[in-house]
Amino acid sequence: MSMNPIVAEVKEHGIVGAGGAGFPTHVKLAANASTVIVNAAECEPLIHKDKEILTHHTTDFLNGLRRTMDAVSAEEGLIGIKGKHEQLIQLLRDAAGQGIRVVPVGDFYPAGDEITLIYETTGKVVEAGKLPLSQGVIVSNVETLLNIGRRRPVTTTFVTLGGAVEQRVTLEVPIGLPLTTLIEYARPTIPDYTVLLGGPMMGRLAASIETEVTTKTSSAIIILPNDHTLVRRMRTMGKPETVRKIGKSACDQCIFCTALCPRYLLGHPIQPHKAMRALMFTPIDDSITEPHTLACCECNLCSMVSCPEGLYPGSVSVLSKRATAAAGIRLDTASSATNGPHPLISYRRTPTGKLKRLLDLNQFGDRGPLSTSSFMPATLSIPLRQHIGKAAQPIVQKGDRVAAGSKIATVGSDLGSEIHAPLAGRVEQLSESAINLTLGE
Repeated sequence: MSMNPIVAEVKEHGIVGAGGAGFPTHVKLAANASTVIVNAAECEPLIHKDKEILTHHTTDFLNGLRRTMDAVSAEEGLIGIKGKHEQLIQLLRDAAGQGIRVVPVGDFYPAGDEITLIYETTGKVVEAGKLPLSQGVIVSNVETLLNIGRRRPVTTTFVTLGGAVEQRVTLEVPIGLPLTTLIEYARPTIPDYTVLLGGPMMGRLAASIETEVTTKTSSAIIILPNDHTLVRRMRTMGKPETVRKIGKSACDQCIFCTALCPRYLLGHPIQPHKAMRALMFTPIDDSITEPHTLACCECNLCSMVSCPEGLYPGSVSVLSKRATAAAGIRLDTASSATNGPHPLISYRRTPTGKLKRLLDLNQFGDRGPLSTSSFMPATLSIPLRQHIGKAAQPIVQKGDRVAAGSKIATVGSDLGSEIHAPLAGRVEQLSESAINLTLGE
């Protein structure tokens, strides 16, 4: 059976979910759905790229939303965006047209969690272990829809620069651009710092800024003092043995981690306090395999906010989730069927303002206007795996000259994403992980 022309174009252009995971978008668009929901909640503090795209690239974004609706035969499109952005909401309502509605949501974390956003915009609850499609819905983020609307290969990404820097802006930059270039542009205001890639809640600390480059899923570069609370906690979260020792010795089963869990509040079986309890009764070197942790959305709210003792129930739940999946244990969707959202769900949300205060982020300006600055580095290093699935295979040779936007690597019929040259140049080096281009030759 031939592929839908819109879906085929999305595949050829190498479009993936730009919100973080990098799932190939053409796979998602191969199904039919009654509703397309735009995840414009942007619930992580200090990130502003979605708002800037919606403000400055409204036409291409809406074109991408309409093409997505056409591809999946959707009857309506819903733009889920925080109600505090009143001017932007009015702009979108004026431009949206028939079949597209703007739905304001609350200013809480994680409003941008896919399952939470579906509930906030439609009132529907996707049951644990099931996909949004079970409710006739697909969810896509703002930058992904922009890329669909532009109808050209993905060669750039939007990144917000924030934290302890002079230049708090959002930029559209080539894929494969060295992080050092952007950090130099941002002008850190402190001599010693740690680089956070992504948001304060679900991002990661850069292992080495000398080797990191921008990808299709880049979202933010946040400069933090080395002794900042986020840096210290994320470093601990990256040490499973330490996380387990702390949890075994100090958890008093107060259940705040479960009471405030966004998925638990929607009726899902996840209960982080039970993962902590299992940890206490498990030998230190053994993994815990709690099936309910398969419903964890990994938002880190329980580790960063909920626990009054500063423990890491989120990390323990994720460790259990990985071990449970590796053991071949699956969530029993029949016994995990939700009875609906918790009656106190509206009162247990975590306001973004509270989150910023608890994470000591108010010391940084929370803004990121779109800048038109451009970058022309000497070289780009384009990763061959910027997506879920198989790494792309180069279709160019060392010494080849490539045009901007030309395909340089492919996954063929496998799950993954096509890769294109961000700028014109010459192939300088090929490796198993990247294609290096020398520009302007």
